[in-house]
Amino acid sequence: MNSGHDPRILGTIALPGVAVALWHPAPDPDRQAWLDALPADRLPRLRQAMRPQDAPAALRAACDAASLPDSPQRRALIGHIATLTDLAAQHLDALMVTLRVEVTDGQSCPKWHLDAVRARLLCTLRGAGTQFGPATGPAQVDRHQQMPTGSVALFRGRGWGAQPAGILHRSPPAIAGQTRLLVVVDPVDEAASC
Repeated sequence: MNSGHDPRILGTIALPGVAVALWHPAPDPDRQAWLDALPADRLPRLRQAMRPQDAPAALRAACDAASLPDSPQRRALIGHIATLTDLAAQHLDALMVTLRVEVTDGQSCPKWHLDAVRARLLCTLRGAGTQFGPATGPAQVDRHQQMPTGSVALFRGRGWGAQPAGILHRSPPAIAGQTRLLVVVDPVDEAASC
């Protein structure tokens, strides 16, 4: 695992032996307070394959569909998620990505796992962050860490190639009354696009 405060750390996912690259951007307390205060039904939801440059328009449409009014905070949220989409595409050399913005109040992926993709970007913008740790057996982790809210990770998946990933992850356990907003970006590889 490599981690740091510079987004270029995400590029280390391509280095031998790096199963997860974790970027800790500087917190934005104002954006976080605004996002945490939004009713869950006003949070954008999206699942769409696209070119990275099309993310802002798709995110605006998702915000409109959630009746999230235009504001400087909404524009900053769209810009941030679009940047995450660009970073994933850049570091995974992907011309197309699948962008998901998910709102959950449960534990959507409770089992330790590797994703069935080459690699996946995960960023929890609201709620508890993704848990991850070294695999000690099939679907088993004995010691885990939890990503801080707002941190960004690129995880190798099963489709990475010859090197086993060695790091499994899962959604955090549900916390009563807490809504989670998760950004997921997957590369759309040629073999998977047919």
